[in-house]
Amino acid sequence: MSYNEADTRANLIEPKLKAAGWTDKQITREYFYQRNVEYTLGKIFLVGDQVKRGKPKRVDYLLRLTESFPIAIVEAKAETEPALSGLEQAKRYAKDLGLYFAYATNGHEIIEYDFFTKTSRTQPS
Repeated sequence: MSYNEADTRANLIEPKLKAAGWTDKQITREYFYQRNVEYTLGKIFLVGDQVKRGKPKRVDYLLRLTESFPIAIVEAKAETEPALSGLEQAKRYAKDLGLYFAYATNGHEIIEYDFFTKTSRTQPS
């Protein structure tokens, strides 16, 4: 049985983050950036004389070295989806937030994008 995105985060991704040395304090943020908290409201669309909002953006994981030094975004995908399907989304979020690294993962494969070198690398897990 394959995991959906939420189960992939809980059963595959979070244990790997902890095994890599990331603590809950570095992964979650007490105020603005929290797991599943919208970091921007959706895009504004004018439909006739009404204003509608598109889907809001949500950060799956924000990794911080210290309280005031966020460094990376991790975009989670369901176990059955390729990790590559989340890389462009992770890169957009990282760029929007001025971060240096973007990761996309399905719990098995991890793709890292480095904004310093403008290169990516894949790590099977």
